[in-house]
Amino acid sequence: MALPLTGKLAIVTGASRGIGLSITKALAARGANLILAYTSASSADSTAKLASELSSQHSIKVVPVQADLGTVSGPASLISQAADAFSPLRIDILVNNAGVAYNDKVPDIKPEDFTKSYNVNVLGPLLLVQAAHPYLPTDRSGRIINLSSVSASLGFVGQSVYGGTKAALEAMTRTWAREFSERATVNAINPGPVRSEMYSRNSDEFKRLIKPFIQNAPLMAARPGIDDPEVVEEAKTAGGRAGEADEIAGIVAMLASPESAWCTGQVICANGGMIFVSQLTYKSLSQDSTQRTHAGTMETRQTDSSDPFEDVLNLEERFYSEGYQLGIKDGVQAGRIEGRSFGMQKGFEKFLESGRLASKAIVWANRIPHKDGTASGQACTLPPLPKNARLDKNINTLYALVEPDTLSTENSDDAVQDFDDRVKRAQGKAKIVEKMAGGGGREAAGASPTV
Repeated sequence: MALPLTGKLAIVTGASRGIGLSITKALAARGANLILAYTSASSADSTAKLASELSSQHSIKVVPVQADLGTVSGPASLISQAADAFSPLRIDILVNNAGVAYNDKVPDIKPEDFTKSYNVNVLGPLLLVQAAHPYLPTDRSGRIINLSSVSASLGFVGQSVYGGTKAALEAMTRTWAREFSERATVNAINPGPVRSEMYSRNSDEFKRLIKPFIQNAPLMAARPGIDDPEVVEEAKTAGGRAGEADEIAGIVAMLASPESAWCTGQVICANGGMIFVSQLTYKSLSQDSTQRTHAGTMETRQTDSSDPFEDVLNLEERFYSEGYQLGIKDGVQAGRIEGRSFGMQKGFEKFLESGRLASKAIVWANRIPHKDGTASGQACTLPPLPKNARLDKNINTLYALVEPDTLSTENSDDAVQDFDDRVKRAQGKAKIVEKMAGGGGREAAGASPTV
């Protein structure tokens, strides 16, 4: 039975060590011919030896190629050497694995480290894909697989540059998935810590800072009796076990297979679930660091953690969560109080206006003339209004609208709406009366009746 990658050609960059070495072995075991790309002359002998072993073991063609992917000419040189070794050249699988990492906090970042990081981690893959493009299959069977990192998503301290390069690579992955859709699928994977020479060079401070992320990744707990004793021992201080290069290689081989044909433009988890921690799901937050008590208050309890930094992170995250929830409740309550205050103020203003209108109506009613031309009120000192039946009707209607005994003080939507409508209608009637009464009506607008 033929192996799934028999007859296909795969190019793997950074193939001489670490994750790249495991990827070459995984693809060779599945029948792929290989171009093993390496950078430095110091890796020439070990890469040549690897090529010979894989070729003999799997009956495949394996060619080591030296190319500096951090230079503008390096990627084109790699493809040119591949064309010399495989004619006619058809690149079925391209794995952008080569990368460098410089971990420094912002004040200590060196421009030359920034430049080299982006040259190798971003420009290198871009130029390599550009050079490989003419040799990709034309039936969508090609595979481009980019090695990113959880650093692109989690924001580890000291990885402004490295995390930035990997985020750029993920962005290009999505773009290439569209541009090369008729030739190849394009995906990335995002490993977390992996037991390798590159990871071992990280400082103790960096390992301490990422410990909470490791501790709470679902698959990173060490398993005595299953994992190697060395791995279990390392996990006691690291918070859990790092991934193995073979585990990362298995995911690459999965994406390189024909069965992955319907997957493109994706960043595939290759970190044991470490990315979950970015969503504030620390296991410790659901354990004993804090406990909710009455009415939103909190009571803290001492944990058994041996790492004070971890305890601080746990408490900080829990207090943030608790504070956020309490803030929502307090905000709603404050909004209700403010709303009631505003409503009371507006209600007072409306009742005051209705009182003013009622006073006007009373004054005008006392100025309605008798048949003899005198005012209706026995002791009214203001001159009578002009005789006008329509004027009389408007004054009576005005008073009926704002008569205190008929205005509802019920706190319901219907009652408030009725009150508002009556006051608005009364204001309209008052304007009509003032206009019909002439100057006398306006002069009496704010006067109190003398009856």
